[in-house]
Amino acid sequence: MNNKFDYNLIKTLVLIFETRSMTKSAQALGISSPTLTYALNKLRDYYNDPLFFKSVKGLKATPLANQLYPSFKKIDEEISHSVMITTDVTPEISNVIIRTNTMIEYYLMDKLLENNRFPEELNFTFNNRIMLEDQRVTALVSREVDIDIGSAIRLNHSFISTKIAQSRIIGLCRDGHPRIKNKLSSEQWMAEEHIVLSSAETNAYLPEKLYGLSHQRNIRYRSNSLLNMLYCIEKSDFVMFFPAFLLKHIPAHLALRRVEIPWMEEDTLDIYAYIHSKAKNDERLERIIQLLKK
Repeated sequence: MNNKFDYNLIKTLVLIFETRSMTKSAQALGISSPTLTYALNKLRDYYNDPLFFKSVKGLKATPLANQLYPSFKKIDEEISHSVMITTDVTPEISNVIIRTNTMIEYYLMDKLLENNRFPEELNFTFNNRIMLEDQRVTALVSREVDIDIGSAIRLNHSFISTKIAQSRIIGLCRDGHPRIKNKLSSEQWMAEEHIVLSSAETNAYLPEKLYGLSHQRNIRYRSNSLLNMLYCIEKSDFVMFFPAFLLKHIPAHLALRRVEIPWMEEDTLDIYAYIHSKAKNDERLERIIQLLKK
């Protein structure tokens, strides 16, 4: 056994244990798959144990990995908490910083501007930057952002979450697509050319069925802008998967239509709004979250 332990490897074991996937763990850490494999091999060498092995349901933990996980998880959470400790002073929020994707930004601003509901006492700054889970947590706890809207992140005592949508996954294509009708089989879905969000955040929380097929698709265009993706869909024969709850907010001038994906009917994508726990009584932020829930 090597006597030198690299404490950076604690999160490596925690993520692999929780995701059961090398690919998802590498995306969450923002590193390449070979770099993650190198880190895992260092852990294996230290403990003289494989820690994880492949199975039909993803990576399976060895008895030693099962034993290590609870203490590694606790250490990881304590380190994160120590790094993110803030003062007890709750700042007055006049400029609300919201991190989300461009489609939800479009929807929210439409609602705020509708019937002069844009509050005079608030200014808005939207941050569409794609962040890994740890970056999102850090930004929330440090008050770098006031509201984070997106896929689920692990719970933390420093912020609170509100589920704003649980959405089915449907397909999207242009009106008059030469091959696609109202439904798509898995074979036809894989045969088409695709557009995807170039987002580690999104990929980490795709339904497992879709995630398992994602690397086999012909990806013609990657973007962090959902609105740009919609425009590209209208002007091409590309397809994309899309959360059904946002369908009614697609700009009316875009000639797009939904396509059912029967083999994914049981899969959903959950969307949450997160705010700092010290802002839980801020009526202005609560008003924004209620608009999202509608």
